[in-house]
Amino acid sequence: MSSDDKKPDRSQQHLANQRTFLAWLRTCIVLIGLGFVIAKFTIILEEMGFLLSDSKFSDYSDSVSMYVAIGVISFSIFLLIYAIRNYLDGYDQISKSSYTPKNSMVYLSGIGVIIFGIVIIAYLFLLFV
Repeated sequence: MSSDDKKPDRSQQHLANQRTFLAWLRTCIVLIGLGFVIAKFTIILEEMGFLLSDSKFSDYSDSVSMYVAIGVISFSIFLLIYAIRNYLDGYDQISKSSYTPKNSMVYLSGIGVIIFGIVIIAYLFLLFV
């Protein structure tokens, strides 16, 4: 067997692909945790004395918090599904020596976090102003 017939070692590329997937997984776990905190945000504000528990705004704030939290958690689940798909595509492409990076995941997650950031800022603005 000559050195030309030897299959190239792509273990570093596969390990890098796995590390990238694990980074996206950690990001999704953090976003799910953030969604939970947002869902309980009104309770936290009531406990800290920023809101009165019997105010009409408290009920409105609870429902808005829940919608924002559901949106953040849904986005996280969608992002995780996309990360799994990206990992599997990357694995196939690395194995075939035809890897091309995808920037769509970076754009998707960045735009999603910007949108939820704006929604949360607007929510906090309405809550405290």
